Amino acid sequence: MKIRPADGLLVAALAAVVLLPNLGGPPLFDEDEPRNAACSLAMRASGDWVVPTLNGRLRVEKPVLVNWLHLAGFATAGVNETGARIGSALLTLGTALLTWRIAATIFRPDVGLWAGIVMATCLWTGIAGRAATPDAPLAFFTTLAVWLFVRATRSAGPAGLRWRDGPVRLTPAAAAWIGAACGLAMLTKGPVGLLLPLAGLGLFAWWQAVVDPGRDGPALSRAADAAVAAWQGVRPLMIVAAAVAVAAPWYAAVTLRTEGAWLREFLFVHNAGRFLSPMEGHSGSTFLYYPAVILVGLFPWSMAAALIGRRAYTVVRSSADSTPGMRLTLAWLAAWVVPLSLAGTKLPGYVWPAYPALACVAGLFVADWIRAVDRVADGWMRWAWGLLTLTGLGLGIGLPLAMQQFAPGGEWLGLVGLVPIAGGIAAWAGQSLHSRRAAAISWAATACGTVAIIVAAGPGACGHAGGTRHLLRRLPADGIDQPIVTYRAPASATFYAGLVTRDATVVALEDPDEVAAFVQDHPETPVVIDSRWEKLVTARLPAHYALLRAVTVLPESRGLVLWGPTEPSPGPRLADTPEPSPRR
Repeated sequence: MKIRPADGLLVAALAAVVLLPNLGGPPLFDEDEPRNAACSLAMRASGDWVVPTLNGRLRVEKPVLVNWLHLAGFATAGVNETGARIGSALLTLGTALLTWRIAATIFRPDVGLWAGIVMATCLWTGIAGRAATPDAPLAFFTTLAVWLFVRATRSAGPAGLRWRDGPVRLTPAAAAWIGAACGLAMLTKGPVGLLLPLAGLGLFAWWQAVVDPGRDGPALSRAADAAVAAWQGVRPLMIVAAAVAVAAPWYAAVTLRTEGAWLREFLFVHNAGRFLSPMEGHSGSTFLYYPAVILVGLFPWSMAAALIGRRAYTVVRSSADSTPGMRLTLAWLAAWVVPLSLAGTKLPGYVWPAYPALACVAGLFVADWIRAVDRVADGWMRWAWGLLTLTGLGLGIGLPLAMQQFAPGGEWLGLVGLVPIAGGIAAWAGQSLHSRRAAAISWAATACGTVAIIVAAGPGACGHAGGTRHLLRRLPADGIDQPIVTYRAPASATFYAGLVTRDATVVALEDPDEVAAFVQDHPETPVVIDSRWEKLVTARLPAHYALLRAVTVLPESRGLVLWGPTEPSPGPRLADTPEPSPRR
């Protein structure tokens, strides 16, 4: 069977349906999106593409590649939410296509199609793939490294991959290309962009060498010999050298420009520190956190999670043509999930680079089930359709209740539950009519429809009546010459305030006296305040300052207020004008 370009077009089309509609409609959400975008906005205003800053302070949490993506997006789609997110969306579409090609190569073309569909339509792809964060580029570049590895080690003959014939052997050129992809991942998220992909490839190469039928002797001896063979075959020194060659110029430049402060804090606080202990309240169970995250993130394909896991176990224990490919996907998965489960700080997005491996395993299960390779799964798949239908009922009931509590007016979002209800019924009917393919197609259509509606309409429904973007509608659409002060406000205040100041100057202060002193020096400057401290700050503002607007910011349901002058004075006058239009 040959890999068909039409399969890739279908995967790309489904990914586009999930990732692109209403991409710029919802405001920047949570803390990470606006922090990253505000940092990029400051880079754009200053013309400094090397040193990341936020509110005039050094930003040490993330390397710079995500900011470069934003700057490219601002140049092509405007300085707005679409510009901040378009790079992530396009790279995520690329990740789905890479997943298709990897699975088609290490398994079969039909497996590749279903793996690409799973990757394109699962819930976490819809969430993280549309976010202005480093998660999407990290997933893309690490998946690219795996694809380059697969491409370099596959067999040209009909027998499939030469991994079955013995240890993996990379050429120096192939190792260098893999290292270059890891170097871009290092520019996205730091050392994990090199260490974890290299660990996965090394684990797979060692596993292949251990099971090499030509290797004999005691178990410990074979394991040691296999480790040497894996080291020689993967060429880790070449991969590391190429990765460093790609990433080092920026790391060296930012280190010199900041006298070592950026590199020191990034490595010791935001890498070693996050691994050793929980930060910012992000912790979880070592054994349960990421399995639970994956079950939610892989929705609705996780309805058959037990069967997918059972199929993976059966294949890896066999000597089938698909066994080497299963070893690769399991090594790839373990390289991300195991070390990050041991880390003190845990976040759902940390294991997203493992989702292409999960999609490959799920794709093999779906393709084999359609072929009736495992007839035992037939009866259990009816439980999957039942769970899908029950999930739709849960969404139909739970979402309106949640909207009524946190975002009144968005109760209509519960209608999305009709899609999995209809999909579960259609899949059951297809299987009952002895058409597993029809049931699987219903499953895929349900995934695409449910996730697309949730990610395209959900954030807008949650934030339709408020948010920082709405708060700053009181400011002139063509921008103001004064800086904007924020007092303990969320990161979104920095981004949206930066859009309406002509030089993107936002001053974040945490002392009421500092706010008063700044306003005295800049008598027309607006002030954005967390409403919990409104009285504390406004008692120090001039008499001509008044409340201009108040909103609620989700998901924390925290209040935010805008204060500013109400009397005529030199400089731009605050007026109730439409929301600021994007500036190119």
